[in-house]
Amino acid sequence: MIELKAVQLRKQYTHRRLFSELSFEHRSGVLGIAGANGSGKSTLLRCIAFLQSIDAGEIHWTQEGNAVDREDFRQAIGFVAPNIQFYDELTVQENMDFVQKMSGFDPHKISHNQAHPVDWLAKTQIKDLAEYPYQRLSTGQQQRVKLAIALSRNPSVLFLDEPGANLDALGKDLIKELLTDLRKKGTLLFLASNDPKELDLCDRILDLDH
Repeated sequence: MIELKAVQLRKQYTHRRLFSELSFEHRSGVLGIAGANGSGKSTLLRCIAFLQSIDAGEIHWTQEGNAVDREDFRQAIGFVAPNIQFYDELTVQENMDFVQKMSGFDPHKISHNQAHPVDWLAKTQIKDLAEYPYQRLSTGQQQRVKLAIALSRNPSVLFLDEPGANLDALGKDLIKELLTDLRKKGTLLFLASNDPKELDLCDRILDLDH
């Protein structure tokens, strides 16, 4: 199992400090990251995923007591966020194939107990949209595409930044189902949100407002 230990993290912009002396660990289940708009939820997710630099502190990812190589870590994660965009002119399937190719993921090497990338289109209920251009989809459908593509690599760690954004009631039920399934499979999950219903899905909460 992959684990996170964050020690004395600090991040600030020119005129504003988001968080400082922030330490926490996460070993299993869903860690919710709560806080008001502008509190640093999204930034913290990007920092611990090594997608953005931290100003001070240490971020340790380990597996069975051994440090996880940075490149291996990149191959092991999925990330869903409102600002992630795909190519409008490409179909859903083409976007998925492109992301996998650029990240070096080989769908032919998945283990027998892992879902095939195409299966995630069905699990997120957009299989019928696979040949649709991304730009023709509604914002809710595009959010499902983001989920499917992030999950298509069967990540060991999944970062979710406001996963229910633009989703209707059925879409939010889907988030709940996915989290339940992924938790059972041992995926380490991070969920940043200020939506109480989404935070209710978490095993524990890290509140950046306190």
